[in-house]
Amino acid sequence: MAESATTDISKANAKWEWLEPLCLHGSVNLAFAGAFGASWPVVLDDIERDEAIIIDITATPALTDRLEAGESFHLIGHVNGAMVRTSALTVQGRLDQAGRVRLRCSYPEMLSTVHRRGTFRAPIRSEMGVAAHFRLNADAADMPVELDNLSLGGCLLTLRLADAVRLTSDQPFEQLSLQFPNGQRLTLAGWVRHVRTDDEWTTARVGCEFAELPIDGERMLWHCVKEAERESARRVSQSATPLQPSTLFLTPEGKKPAPVALPARTPATVAGNTAARYLFKIADYLYAQILELQNGGEIASTLLSRHTDTLLRLAAQSRESLLFALAYLDTEPAPIRHGLGVAVRAADLARGQGHDTETLKAVTASALIHDLGKALLPSAILESASALDSAQRDQLVEHVAFIRQRLDNCRWLSPHIADQIIGEVNERLDGSGYPVGAGGDSIGDLGRMMAVVDVVEAMTRPRPDRAAWPLTEVYRHLLGHPEQFDTVWVQRYVKRFGTAPVGALARFSSGALAWVQRLDDRGRPRQVHLVLNVNSRQRRLDQLLMDGDIDQLGRLEGVVDPQAFGLSLAPARE
Repeated sequence: MAESATTDISKANAKWEWLEPLCLHGSVNLAFAGAFGASWPVVLDDIERDEAIIIDITATPALTDRLEAGESFHLIGHVNGAMVRTSALTVQGRLDQAGRVRLRCSYPEMLSTVHRRGTFRAPIRSEMGVAAHFRLNADAADMPVELDNLSLGGCLLTLRLADAVRLTSDQPFEQLSLQFPNGQRLTLAGWVRHVRTDDEWTTARVGCEFAELPIDGERMLWHCVKEAERESARRVSQSATPLQPSTLFLTPEGKKPAPVALPARTPATVAGNTAARYLFKIADYLYAQILELQNGGEIASTLLSRHTDTLLRLAAQSRESLLFALAYLDTEPAPIRHGLGVAVRAADLARGQGHDTETLKAVTASALIHDLGKALLPSAILESASALDSAQRDQLVEHVAFIRQRLDNCRWLSPHIADQIIGEVNERLDGSGYPVGAGGDSIGDLGRMMAVVDVVEAMTRPRPDRAAWPLTEVYRHLLGHPEQFDTVWVQRYVKRFGTAPVGALARFSSGALAWVQRLDDRGRPRQVHLVLNVNSRQRRLDQLLMDGDIDQLGRLEGVVDPQAFGLSLAPARE
């Protein structure tokens, strides 16, 4: 157990995976090249990935002259029980900041790690056939995950982004269940230590630390780690007498297992709907963007531009298809569903007023991310079922500034439009809104529009403290409060989307329930998909009706909650 292993790391991604936790910990030691034994405590303050690192030597100012003179040095720290040492570094320049001594230094060409075998993480590849399921607590469903590596102290998992946004650092988990190809099972508990995206923003990487195991469980874990390491060594071995395959990674019949992979993000239930498939991809971008924000990152300019262009292209091809596709997201978490719903409808409403393409892109992009700053707020504020006190309200207001501060990289995004869409969505004409209590003419036209779109989308969805409002009641509320909401934009919204919008489940006087797919010029359904008659629930229907054929369903009574009738366009989660 005391045997050590030394590894030199030069690949960019691998270096980052060691440097990031070292930076989060902050405290490291600095040793000058060629010196033996002597080192000084400094702070690894920040990392500019693949470019530079920032150190703070305020507590050890005597180092300043030697470092600024160009003397090379190493940084030494500990990560998960391993000692990490950088290659030789030099100072590139001093960063001006009152009261602090911060230096920008070269990025390490290589890292060396020394760790006990007890903390060594054995790599696990998909073709090794290890099935894994992750559960937070007894009330939560199992999450499908991939096991990337395994050690006595913890592991690294790959999760779908939609699942990872529910996790936070230091969150306990009840069970990680591993099943090896030979039938061996291993059940572990512990804590989530970090949650971040992969380099392509397609999946999440979750680092876990294991709780203490009984002696039998520890022995089993150690066996699995050793066999995984042995299997990895066997695959890269150039020996004339190669190692035999580990029986842990063979089926009981002695065969190679089938590779293990995460389930597809977009199930077959949306395979025939192009717009819905793209919406799921954009939803994944929003999940990844939330994780990036929570890890201190900014809004990804290029990705936001690309996904905004996709939404605008889909709307240009068929606005009705895009509006209908929003219903497929009905089981997604509220922040994702809300952001996409507001973005699609705000862009559609602005397009109806004749705004140019550049303005539409800025409106859509800003609306898509307008609420993501809430991901940086304490969960207790967002989940509160009662009125917020003054301190909590002050915290809630901060989400607007959070997201505006992370937009520095989006130089293509008009600050004027972003200020209205993001900064004024929660303002009210009478000055009762936030973040600054703006009112009257100080609220821009797009800000007034955005307030209407945001409130309709929010009030027609359930919250912890209330049920969803019927759409017609929301319209009455907005029109009944002209001191808060611009009634011109409310009327435009009603005219544009109607009382039975595309994507809603409409009820008719005959008892028929039908998904609304298209509206006529007067905002009435002109194409519906008939799925049920409440007077005969045993028989599901599947019929497309258009124009005059819809009259046979009787009078339109309004829209209803699909879940109340066991109906949904949203695909079931695995």
